[in-house]
Amino acid sequence: MGNTQPTGPVLIMELNELCPPVIDKLMAQGKLPNFKRLYDAADTYVTHTDDPTLEPWVQWPSFHTGTPEAAHGAKELDEGHLIKSPRIWDALAEYGLDSLVFGSMNGDTQRTDMVTLIPDPWSSGVTPTDPAYEAFHKFISFHVAEHTNPNAKPSKADMANFVKFMLSHGLSLGTIMSAVNQLASEKTSSADTKWRRALVLDQILWDVFASTWKKSRPAFATFFANSTAFLQHRYWRHMDPDAYQVKPSDKEMADYGQAIENSYIHMDTLLGLARKLVGPTGRLVLATALSQEANTRYEHIGGKFVYRPHNFGGLFKWAGGPQPVSFEPVMTHQAWATFGTEAEAIEAEKTLNALQSNGKSIMQWRRTDNRVMFWCGLISRTEPGFQVTNATTGEAVDFSDLFMLVGQVNNSQHCRDGSFWIESADSSATHHDQKLPLENAHDMLLNMFGVEAPGQLMSA
Repeated sequence: MGNTQPTGPVLIMELNELCPPVIDKLMAQGKLPNFKRLYDAADTYVTHTDDPTLEPWVQWPSFHTGTPEAAHGAKELDEGHLIKSPRIWDALAEYGLDSLVFGSMNGDTQRTDMVTLIPDPWSSGVTPTDPAYEAFHKFISFHVAEHTNPNAKPSKADMANFVKFMLSHGLSLGTIMSAVNQLASEKTSSADTKWRRALVLDQILWDVFASTWKKSRPAFATFFANSTAFLQHRYWRHMDPDAYQVKPSDKEMADYGQAIENSYIHMDTLLGLARKLVGPTGRLVLATALSQEANTRYEHIGGKFVYRPHNFGGLFKWAGGPQPVSFEPVMTHQAWATFGTEAEAIEAEKTLNALQSNGKSIMQWRRTDNRVMFWCGLISRTEPGFQVTNATTGEAVDFSDLFMLVGQVNNSQHCRDGSFWIESADSSATHHDQKLPLENAHDMLLNMFGVEAPGQLMSA
């Protein structure tokens, strides 16, 4: 293996939750030429995590810190600022190696002098290390967090600031054409093509990443893409209908049957762009942290459906009790409510518990200090006229007045296995059968720079 000698620039393509079996299948069909090219010149592993919480915002910190969930402590999105364990880019900074960290989930840095970091779109507690990227991060975060809210619109000022930023940070003609074609297809096609917006977002992110990378040419970089993970959760049922009792309609199959495969082909294109970016002296790493598989646990109730409040503030005003200072939407139907004090957050838990149907709360939540992560706990379709009662005030309203149906968005579930490929310095390939503990990838990445063990960093 040629992976323990000093290297040129290293770029980790963090392609969230891509699945080893799907990669293998599409490579065998000749649909992923850039994956195949990397596979034939890399040490490849299937990673495995034993973290109790199987969520990407937990596994990515395990990958970045080389420590399990019990050590780094992350359990939710938007907790990157709470993780005290140094990430790999912090470790490399101790050796004078600079890094560009672009969208890594629950990321943060202890070394802003050596690390340029643009946080993931769900982060409110971490801001870009370069203030010039704040308008970009704000705009992307808004659209990712509010993608299930049809009433959400960015302000004209935020839109103008975003456009101004993009025009000076690598916006390509190809991305412009993709965006124009996407908007046109949504207006003219008889099919539902909105799912392809996720692929256009990746192109926007890549343009900014590549422009930033070319300006600084860091020794180490990460690029995070989430579109395939998003589409797998929504459309696994359409990729593999035979695995489910509840079958998609013919119209749904026509609209979404190829969505996941198209997203993998899209990722293959990104991998090809990454190869060109780092050049002949650079090396690529593919990491997925975890993966997905069919979720058939809810077939007996027709599949799992989720609901989101029409307005977070409106929900809490109707519920009464302490009012949040701010809301930070995260995945699909969940949000953080941030309160002025921890005591108010504790009281808000009682408020959420009081939103009931048939004497049972319809809400679920978890609290961290003065913040409460909350969501509607109903997972099946509600009937017209279904009501929610505020047990504190006795008032009842139609459920549909407070919540909107997001849809059947959990057709897949997380799997503990992931892909981890390290391009070798001598282009040799070794494919390992034994699964690799996810945390062990951290030290292997350090080895690419001639750093043998974390203990050396402590002594340094």
